[in-house]
Amino acid sequence: MGDLLKNSEKKEDMSLFIRTITKLAMEEGDFISQGTLKELEEMLRPDELSESRDKLVGVDITPEQVETIKKVCEVVKGLVTVGKFVCDKLGPFLGPVGTVAGVVLDIISYLQPKEDDPVLKELGELKNQLTALSQKMTAQFDDLKSFIVEQEFLNVREDIHLAKIHFKFQRYTISMTKLFMYMTDTMSERTKESVNLFEEIYMKAKPQELVYVSLHLRSNDSRVKNQEMLAKLEQESTNPLKWAMKGDNLQSKATFEKWTGILESVLTEALFLETYAAGLLPSIGQHGVNKILEKIARYVELAKQWDEYYLNTETFWPAGVEKLVNDIHENRSLRTKEDIIEVLWKGIESIYTNFQFYAVVLPDEHIYAYYKHYEDQAIVSAREGFVIMVYRSARNPQATKEWLEYTVKDYLMIDTATEHFEVNKWTVVRNHYKQKKVDTIGRFFGSFYFVVAQDRNHVASRFSKIDGWDCGPGFLTYDAHLLVSYCIGMEKFPIFFLFGA
Repeated sequence: MGDLLKNSEKKEDMSLFIRTITKLAMEEGDFISQGTLKELEEMLRPDELSESRDKLVGVDITPEQVETIKKVCEVVKGLVTVGKFVCDKLGPFLGPVGTVAGVVLDIISYLQPKEDDPVLKELGELKNQLTALSQKMTAQFDDLKSFIVEQEFLNVREDIHLAKIHFKFQRYTISMTKLFMYMTDTMSERTKESVNLFEEIYMKAKPQELVYVSLHLRSNDSRVKNQEMLAKLEQESTNPLKWAMKGDNLQSKATFEKWTGILESVLTEALFLETYAAGLLPSIGQHGVNKILEKIARYVELAKQWDEYYLNTETFWPAGVEKLVNDIHENRSLRTKEDIIEVLWKGIESIYTNFQFYAVVLPDEHIYAYYKHYEDQAIVSAREGFVIMVYRSARNPQATKEWLEYTVKDYLMIDTATEHFEVNKWTVVRNHYKQKKVDTIGRFFGSFYFVVAQDRNHVASRFSKIDGWDCGPGFLTYDAHLLVSYCIGMEKFPIFFLFGA
C-alpha cells in the first residue's frame, strides 16, 4: 500500500481521474502502483472522455458525431481483426463509445432521420462489426470454458457436476452475450422499447458486477469461493494463466499472451458495455465505468507481476527442454543437423524468459566432450545418430563473458597435443579430450564447457542475441585449432568450443 499512501498524502498533485481510481482501489484493498495509474490515464485520456459525454444531447446529429461513429467503427474493425477486446486499442475511444450511445438516444428522443441518412448507415455498419466481434469473443470464452472444464476434471475426478461447477462462469458468458445483443439492437431498432429492454437486461446483470464472478473456479477453500475475479487470479489454484503455463512444457510466450489476452478481453468487454450503458442511460452515472477501470488497473498490475515472474523463473528447465530434445530425436523426418537445429531453436525461442541459450547439433561420430558444474547446467543428449546440446545461462555466473573471451584467447585458441609413437592422428585428438582434461578446463574457467574436434561444416549452432556481444551467453568460437604431433608428422585440426556464462 506504500504507493497508495504516498499518493493519498499528495492529493493536490493528482488528477481527478487518478483520485477517483485510487479511492476505489483503497476501498477494494487493491494495490495499484503510481506508474500503472499514470499509464491508464494516458491511455484513456479522461479529459476527452468527459468532453465527449457533455455533447450527448442535442436536436441535430452533427457531422462531427457521424465522424465519431465512424471512428468507433474503425476501432471495432481492428478488434475484430485481432479477435478480442484489447484495452489499449479501445481505451482512447471510450468517450466516442459514449457519444455513439448518446446519438442513439438523441435519434430516439428527438429525430426521425431518413433511411439514407449517413448516421444510420454508420450505426448499421457499427452493429455489423460489433456482431462479428461478439462471435470472436464467444470463441475466446469457449477456450476459457474448456480450460475450466479440464481443470475441474483433474480436481474432482469422478465427482463431476459441471452444471454447478460452471454456474457463475456460464452466467457471465450468457449475460454478457445477451446484453451485447440488446446493445446492438438499440443501434438498429432505435426505439424506446429497445432501450427499455437493454435497461432491463442491464439492471439484472450489470457488467461491473459480472466482472466480480466471471472467472469462477471451484475450490475447496471457502475463502476462494466468495472472492471476486481478481482475487482469484492472485491465487495459483484459481488462475487460468498459471494453470495454462504449468501445462506448457516450454512456458511459451504464445501461451502467456493468449491467456493474458483472454483475461484482459473479459474486462475490456465489460468496460465497453458499461460505457455504452452510461451514455444510453444517463441516470446510472459513471460509477460502474470507474469500478471496471479500477479493476482493469489492478489487472494490469497483476499482469506485470506475472510477466516479471515468468521472465525470471526457469520452470521450463530442464524437463520442458528435455522433452523438446527427446521429441526432436524421435522425429524421423529430421534427417540433417540443419533440420534439427532449426526445429530445436524455434522451440527454444518460443520460451517466455529472460534466460539466454546455446544450442548445438552434430553427428555423433565426431569427437566431442563436455564439462558441467552440476547436472542441470546443460542438456546433452546423444541418440538416433545425433548429439543435441542445449545450455541455459546461469542466474549468477562465476565467470563474465568478457573474462571468458580474454582468458580463452590467451589459453585455448591454439592448443597442442603430442604422441610421437601414435600412428593414428585421430587417436591423439581423442586422447587429448579425455574427460579428466576437459573437467580441468571447465573447472578452471568456472563454466560449462563443450568442445568438438571439427570445423563449422560439421557443427550447427545457435545462440541468443545479446546487445553489444556476438558470442551468446558466454563465449563461442569455430576458429580454435589443435596442433597434433604424431609419428608421421604434424597436423592442424579445427576445433569448435563454447563456454557458458
